[in-house]
This record gives sequence, structure tokens and C-alpha cells, in this order.
Amino acid sequence: MKINTLGVLFFDHFVNDFYSLFIPLFIPFLVSHLGINYFEASLLVAAVTVIGAVLQSPVGYWADRYRKRVGFIALGFLFYALGAISLGLSTNFPLLFLSSILIGFATTTYHPQGTTLITAEFTRKGHALGVHGVGGQLGRFFSPVLIGFLVSRFEWRKSSIILSFPAIIAIFLSLWTLKEPEKRGEKGIAEAITFPIFLLILILGIRGTVFQGIVSFLPSFFITTGSSINTTGILTGIMLASGLLAQLLGGILGDKISKGKIIFSSFLGLSLLFFIFYLFMIQIAKGHLLGFGLLTFFLFAIGFCIFVTFPVGLALSAELSRGGKVGTSVGAVMGGGLVFPSVFLPVTGHLIDRFGFIEGFSLLLILSFVATLISLFYLKFDFPSR
Repeated sequence: MKINTLGVLFFDHFVNDFYSLFIPLFIPFLVSHLGINYFEASLLVAAVTVIGAVLQSPVGYWADRYRKRVGFIALGFLFYALGAISLGLSTNFPLLFLSSILIGFATTTYHPQGTTLITAEFTRKGHALGVHGVGGQLGRFFSPVLIGFLVSRFEWRKSSIILSFPAIIAIFLSLWTLKEPEKRGEKGIAEAITFPIFLLILILGIRGTVFQGIVSFLPSFFITTGSSINTTGILTGIMLASGLLAQLLGGILGDKISKGKIIFSSFLGLSLLFFIFYLFMIQIAKGHLLGFGLLTFFLFAIGFCIFVTFPVGLALSAELSRGGKVGTSVGAVMGGGLVFPSVFLPVTGHLIDRFGFIEGFSLLLILSFVATLISLFYLKFDFPSR
């Protein structure tokens, strides 16, 4: 039964995170075929982010309180399917915005409830969440591959509608196989946001900012400094692929040693590696060439330090929850973590526009060191029993 539960949640996580890049990957086609501008495109992405940031914790609370965790998971996939179909049928910006709203609602349902189901079912929570995390990482990895393949053969509208089917499959699979945990969450949403949870929101929010900043702007840096599109894609893919190993290993280690130490060590490693890579970027910007192997090593290592915290952060937010409100706490951590990229990524883009890539990435580097300092303070709350 446990293997079946983890297998279904592995697939669900794959499908959920597959849609995390859905609208951004369709933006080039929306701009060229529907005539929207990039500001309007940014509003489509922002709508998804803001809804996810605001509603993940309340949705987690309602699912805990009324024991509707499985139902909310299925509802989220229904919204994904409707969002994909709506996008494929859109002829103007208001309809595109409706698609973003539907997908935004969809993003609020899975992670809090999926984490609750895993932590309720498994004693080795970190290991199970690590395996579960690999599913999500595979979804993010295959999303651009599958979307590109379908668009090249069926054009973007048909491709978007076809891509509603994974969500539809996940609806029936979840309702048919997943069982609702017996424990009901206690009343009160504010009590779930404890000081340790608040610090975890800060740490993982900065992590999300650094990750999205690198993924969003580093490919453009490589291309503007002379790298080919293929080389840039390979380097970015290597960084993302590191998550397959990092999430599994992070989950296993989280069951054996202090989760706070893992988070601190990973951020310290990220900050040091990112600093060295930042120095490399300065040399690249000056026209100096660096070996492909060296770039590959540092991007893989940076990605590893980022992704190893994914299952650990989820497990720790579940352990720090009170009164059976795992979904509420996880939702707060996941939703709160979306606020930071929404604020700092536009600032990073502005710095790049005005001063250049080096200055923009300096903000990400500073944020990485800030998260390291916060995680050092956070160790006080990671008791040996955890």
C-alpha cells in the first residue's frame, strides 16, 4: 500500500511540476500569434505566482480542517486541465488571463496535501519525500522537451489542449488510489505560522529567488557573451538535472542527520560556489573563455546545493507543524516562498537592464549569503529529536 501511495504521488508530482513551466514556455507563441507584449506576458506569469503565494496556506488549512486533502489534489488537476484547454482556445488577452487564473488556483493544491499524505504514511519521511521530489524534478525537466515536441508537430493551440490529458489522468488516479488520512487539523490558521516556520519561509523564499534568477537570466548571459543556443541549453539542463540526485540524497540524509545542518551546509556551499562562479562570470564578460567542463562542474554543484534542500525543507515544515495542520504549514512555506521571487526577480532584471548581468547577479549572490546567515540562526530550532 505504501509503495502504491508513493508511486501515485510520484506521478502526481511529475504532472504538477510539469505545469509549473507551462505558461512561460508558451509565451513566445502567444507573443507571435496573438500579439500580446512582454509586459502582458509577465502579467500572465505574475498572476499564477501571486495566487499561489496567497492561497497555498489557506487551501492547506481547509484541506486539513475538513479532511479533503485528496479531493483538493484532484481539484487542482482539474484546474490544470481547464487552464490548458482555456489557453489553447484563447483568442485575446482576457482569455489568456483566465487561463493563468485557473493554473494559479491549480498550483495551490498539490504540495501541502501531497506532503501531508506522505508524512502520514511513511516513517522515513525524508527518504519518501526525496523519491517524491525526483518525480517533480522529472516533470520540470520533461516539460520543455514535450511541449517543444508537440508544438513542432501540432502547433501551439492543439498542443496546449493535448497537454490537458496528463492532468485528467492524475484526477482519476488520485481519486481511485489515494486514501484520506484520519487526522483532522485543528482550528486556527495563524497558529501554524510559528517563528521557526517564519524563518523557514525566509530561507526557502530566498532559495527560490536565487534559483529562479539563475534559470531566468543565466541563459541570456551565456548567449550575449557568445555561447550557442545548444551549449546554453545543455548547461542549463545540467543544472536542472542535478536535482534528480540531490532531491533523493537530500531526503535520505534528512532522515539520518539534522535537517537544519543540511540546510545551513547547502546554503554555505551554494554561497561559496556561486561566489566563485560569479568571478568566472566577470572573466567571461571580459571576453575570456572558460572550459566547458569547468562550467559544467560549477553549475551542477550549484544546482545540487539548491535542490538538496527541497525535500528537507518540506519534511522540516511538516515536523514543525502543530495540531495536525501539516498542509497549513507546508502551504505557508511554499506560498511564502513565492513572494520573494515576485519581488526580487524584477529588481534583478532592472539591474541587468541598467547596469549589466554582473551587477544583477551580485544581488542574487548577496541574497544567498543572507540566507546562509539566517539558516545558521535557524539551527537553534532544529532539535536533535528531529
